[in-house]
Amino acid sequence: MKNKIFLWLKTILLALVTNVIYGQEKNITGTVTDPSGVPMPGVNVVVKGTQRGTSTDFDGQYSINASQGEVLVFSFIGSQTIEKTVGQTDTYDAVMQLGSSELDEVVVVGYGTQKRSDVTGAISSIQASSIEDGPPMAPEQILQGKITGVNIVQNSGQPGAGSTVRVRGISSISAGNDPLYVIDGVPLQFGSANNYVQLGPQGGTSALSDDVPNPLNVINPSDIESIDVLKDASATAIYGSRGANGVVIITTKSKKGTGETVTYDTFAGIGHVRENLPVLSADQYRQYAESVGAEYSDLGANTNWQDQIFRAAFSQNHNLSFAGGSETSKFRASFGYSEQEGIILSSALKKYTGRLNGSHRALDDKLKIGVHMSYAKLDDDKVAISSNINNEGGNILKDALRWAPTLPVRNEDGSFYQIGELRINPVSWIQVEDVNETDFFLGNANISYDILESLTLGLNIGYSNEQVNRFTNAPDSHPSAATEGGRASISKFKNTTSLMETTLTYDKQFGADHHVTFLAGYSFQRFQNENTFTMANQFVSTATKWNLIQSGNTLANTSFKDANRLASYYGRLNYKFKDKYLLTLTLRRDGSSRFGENNRWGTFPSGALAYNMTNESFLEDTKVSNLKFRIGYGITGNQEIPNNLYREQLSIAGSSVYVFGGQAVPSVLPTNYSNPDLKWEQTSQLNVGVDFGFFNQRLSGSVDYYIKNTEDLLLEFSTASPSVVETQWANVGEVENKGWEFNLNGDIINTPDFNWSSNLNFSFNRNEVKSLSNENFQRDEIRVSNGSGVVGNQVEIQMIRPGLPLGSFYGREYTGLDADGNETYLDVDGEEGADLLIIGDPNPDFTYGFNNTFNYKNFDLSVNMRGVVGNDIYNNTAAEFSYPQQAPALNVLESALTNGTNREFTAEYSSRWLEDGSYLRLDNLSLGYTFNTTNIDFLKKARIYVSGKNLFVITGYSGYDPEVRTRAVGIDYLMYPRPTTYLIGGSITF
Repeated sequence: MKNKIFLWLKTILLALVTNVIYGQEKNITGTVTDPSGVPMPGVNVVVKGTQRGTSTDFDGQYSINASQGEVLVFSFIGSQTIEKTVGQTDTYDAVMQLGSSELDEVVVVGYGTQKRSDVTGAISSIQASSIEDGPPMAPEQILQGKITGVNIVQNSGQPGAGSTVRVRGISSISAGNDPLYVIDGVPLQFGSANNYVQLGPQGGTSALSDDVPNPLNVINPSDIESIDVLKDASATAIYGSRGANGVVIITTKSKKGTGETVTYDTFAGIGHVRENLPVLSADQYRQYAESVGAEYSDLGANTNWQDQIFRAAFSQNHNLSFAGGSETSKFRASFGYSEQEGIILSSALKKYTGRLNGSHRALDDKLKIGVHMSYAKLDDDKVAISSNINNEGGNILKDALRWAPTLPVRNEDGSFYQIGELRINPVSWIQVEDVNETDFFLGNANISYDILESLTLGLNIGYSNEQVNRFTNAPDSHPSAATEGGRASISKFKNTTSLMETTLTYDKQFGADHHVTFLAGYSFQRFQNENTFTMANQFVSTATKWNLIQSGNTLANTSFKDANRLASYYGRLNYKFKDKYLLTLTLRRDGSSRFGENNRWGTFPSGALAYNMTNESFLEDTKVSNLKFRIGYGITGNQEIPNNLYREQLSIAGSSVYVFGGQAVPSVLPTNYSNPDLKWEQTSQLNVGVDFGFFNQRLSGSVDYYIKNTEDLLLEFSTASPSVVETQWANVGEVENKGWEFNLNGDIINTPDFNWSSNLNFSFNRNEVKSLSNENFQRDEIRVSNGSGVVGNQVEIQMIRPGLPLGSFYGREYTGLDADGNETYLDVDGEEGADLLIIGDPNPDFTYGFNNTFNYKNFDLSVNMRGVVGNDIYNNTAAEFSYPQQAPALNVLESALTNGTNREFTAEYSSRWLEDGSYLRLDNLSLGYTFNTTNIDFLKKARIYVSGKNLFVITGYSGYDPEVRTRAVGIDYLMYPRPTTYLIGGSITF
């Protein structure tokens, strides 16, 4: 009996000792380096099978609590994963070897994340490291030239200008073509404010810019952790009725690991116009006027008006961030200020941003709470530039090109020399104010609780508030408003979004071969817009700048308030077998208040399969490090149209009155007919892709082929006469996009002292209108003016016709000049007259990007280039200023005197002014140096750099810039030039 008791006591004592030795946590430290011994920051260090984790600091050092017997997992993108078992010592160093762990990179998908190796759809990603060298003013510019299938055109060079983002082509004619933006899990209806903010009087003597601000300016690029672009239907179908144009998911930075850090980064720069348009100098102008015997104004000046309105523009940017926390609670706060002068007088943008991201884990890590809050304030000073040719009095660039160089800038008394209200001294436009003030708040809280080890309940609550106020004032001292006694306007817009989402996620590994993840969720989102607009003139005093009601004659006073709602049910199943065979099934059902009861709900399914051949045994001893085949098909939608179009709407027609009770009252007439059958555009997409990698991912890439068919287009068309309603919306027509995407990454040189990595990408997209008809609407073609206007008699210069790409140019085919210097055009039918034909295509044959990074010891050099091939541009600026008939009443381009055109010939629209828009642009060239801070205890990182942006453009296009997007695709008219900018900056972390 004693022996048994002794044996039991011995067993219990041994268990207690083992538990003390192996179960007690202790602090583990160490240093992580690359093969050459250089410390590696940002390496993830996790205790295997737990939520405990940290990352190495800028000295490659880490600290984590672990028990003896537990396993530390070291992982880093582009390196092999290392595991070390904790023993009796407290220090464990690691050397990261190049490997294929980039396949374990986590990408953000709708309502969750996935490992890159498990993705079945077409998803491209950009990390924060891509924006270190002088971040752009707007987040979408980070993607330019770096992601296949995404074409981004900055609409102009004006500070704060928006960009046109197109994912795999243009699918819609009248509805929106912009992708859905999701910021930290909150889908936003961006662009609403800028669509509704009234720009004031258009045409005539308007003195306002028609350049719509960029809504993404409210995000500080320095706060961005990653941008993931979902391109095919299997990836976007989880967003259902809003996924047809792709989804851009922006994730902001959060604290990783423990400890406190303070980071300050800044840059300052100077920008200038790349080149001036070659108009006549003062001497050339005088010589030509005298040679043709024409009268002209000559006050002895030699004024280069482009030099007068362009300037060297200063920009600066400052960001300060604080991050800290423990194993369970973390935070990151940041504050940013940026100021950007425009290269044209009187244009500028100031931006103030603040962000707070926090997280907390409790209840043995079962409860997780995350909070994201941001605020931005933008002050945007605009200059009078309009792409509308009919806007005679509102364009500083137009006046700079056409004003006689023999006229002075100012009179002897210092006042501006003026001619009249339709020809205004270009520099005097600085007297006209056009100010845009934006306040934006975005916040969300997400809570998740692990009901079981494999079952998690999630809640996401979000709210955004966007307020845009626009103030314009043209004093009576300025010719643009002199006859009106001054003119001013105020527009106030408010856009609020509220979001509530609940999700239930089941994630379970069954044995060694089967892994299932199932997501089910419900979402409700409400968008509300409200706007007031007032315009007045005839002010008593210029001191009453914006007291419109009290001091002026009110010309307009309007307001509105409306809302739309979206309720959704969605689910997604991911199944993985033996890490080789992958299946994704998605289903979303949306109900939108934008559509009538007959079609209020829509269903959007998708499915995708992938075969990861990498894990096959026959590839183990080969150079193949990744080989995955993907195929997916799905249906998504587009609901980006104005609210309430499905029902009849009424408006007051002031010119028609009824006499009621002896009193005249305005008549009430409909503005559209009811259409309870109105529904979503529906886009079906097939995607086939291959991901590949060789030599431990030193050479990797992907190839994708897709076909997108958009049916039931939300089309706004003209109604047949007689009709009270001018236009009506209906589901009419079909558009197809299909193309190839190629992406190639190379780790070309990798030595201890020198590294060279490169990325080359190509995108080919073919767009075609398949139909413009349904059972109630038959149309062979639609001619489009897009609001730009052109010289000559033809305004409708683009054609929508089955068999053609959207935006095809339509007009006369120029065949040269006759013996008298008159233009001649192609006569196809032989009826002695120019025929109207399809003469060009604004869509490129392909786009490409070429990006390189070089590292030599502590130096780094990045070179980013991108280009477009095969698109046509209608150079409306050249068309207007290339006819000698206008001179010397107006100045003209030098080519007007040498192109052989008859002086009596009037400007006409034709293919003569279509130019090849192909170009190669050096987007960014940056040289940096990172200091060795190993021996400085309080300093973790210090880096400086110099950078040049838009350094050169190789192109045959004769305008300011071949990258054009004004009011219509491929039409260039007096676009604000993009500056060439030189920056010097740095970053320091404590």
